[in-house]
Amino acid sequence: KEKVISKIDFGKKGDYESVTHKDNVAYISESNGTIKVVDLELGKKIDEYHTPLSSRNDVEGLCYDATNNQLLIACKGQLEKKHKNGHIKGIYSFDLNTNKFIEKPFKLIDLKKESESITPLNLSKSSMTEGNISSRLKSFAPSAIAINPVSSNIYILSTRGKLLTVMSSGKVILGIYFLSHHIYGQPEGITFDEEGNMLI
Repeated sequence: KEKVISKIDFGKKGDYESVTHKDNVAYISESNGTIKVVDLELGKKIDEYHTPLSSRNDVEGLCYDATNNQLLIACKGQLEKKHKNGHIKGIYSFDLNTNKFIEKPFKLIDLKKESESITPLNLSKSSMTEGNISSRLKSFAPSAIAINPVSSNIYILSTRGKLLTVMSSGKVILGIYFLSHHIYGQPEGITFDEEGNMLI
């Protein structure tokens, strides 16, 4: 039987949403935008970053971008700077060279608009009506984010609408996948192994 081999107390009870790591340092995000830093070798919290993000933005996803030495932060809620279009969601970045939040969004995503430039493939009209497709695209709200170490593509998961969006490292949307409600009841976590196999 498997058992817990170690525990690290890194803070008070909170709405912790995601965790990622760079070498032996773990980064843990709260929905209010706070990022706690934990040294896995020392077994303790060593720092804490307060970003301009808040519970209004509802941080859900966090991943380490090794190419640019930064954290990517995916928000389920409103944009950091208010926008009239509530369907647009923001991906932000935190520079680990300077330990500072980058004010300019990494990527603003209007998935309904992005879908217009993508050729539909394998969409069964019997099970996926135009209205259903539109509704699911509009409900897009990132719940997790990860980078494929083989392709460097960025994968954004949304439990609302059961959507998986793939974006290139150049921030171009490459594909939008509609996940099965029967298989993925509440998809809120995504990662890859070293060979590029995706785990949801």
